[in-house]
Amino acid sequence: MGFSKKEAPNCDFCAHRKNCLYALIDKPSQKEWREMRIANRFRPGEVIFYEGEQPTSVYVCCTGKVKVYKSSRSGQQLLFRFESPGDLVGHISLLANWPYADNAEAMEESVVSMVGEETFRRFLLKHPQAAVAILREVSKDVRRGEARARDIAFKPARARLAGTLVRHIPAPPPKNPVITALKRKDLAEMSGLTIETTVRLLKDFETKGYIRREGKDIALVNFEKLRSLAGQD
Repeated sequence: MGFSKKEAPNCDFCAHRKNCLYALIDKPSQKEWREMRIANRFRPGEVIFYEGEQPTSVYVCCTGKVKVYKSSRSGQQLLFRFESPGDLVGHISLLANWPYADNAEAMEESVVSMVGEETFRRFLLKHPQAAVAILREVSKDVRRGEARARDIAFKPARARLAGTLVRHIPAPPPKNPVITALKRKDLAEMSGLTIETTVRLLKDFETKGYIRREGKDIALVNFEKLRSLAGQD
């Protein structure tokens, strides 16, 4: 169907607005941001943009979940992260004026908003507070990347897997946190582990009562214990 104003959610009534750039900007910026967005609904497996393409827009995951990954020539995937509602996607490549470094693909039915490059740049020049908010989001992305590299280099397998599980739950965590539609292969890639090690550790976590498998979903029964294992405050 393509991007349109019709699909763009109303930010004022969005359940995820506190996790979004929208919550970090002032009222005039918010009004303009609402008006300039267009959006599209993606089915599971549909690609939002491909690695190597020249950026033309910045995206926001409004509902659903988007995975960011690299592909090898043989078709293998290296998963970097999942973007949840409120997260920006593709903004670093656009701001740097570099081709997209990764692929972005909908994991489940997702609504993704888009703002074109020139419109986005004019918006940042007009609204300094929005530009500062974008810098904050970029800084968070850099910190996430550094933390992942540190974990893979220094933390044991158990702590890395616990950290991956915990990071999939928004803050503050809900009363009964559940991770949906996450494959063991994805967990392994994000934790820097083999699938065999990931399966063994998941079974151990389940035996100890930290998690509970519910079909394809994972309920984090003892969230605080997992967070402690991960070494997170």
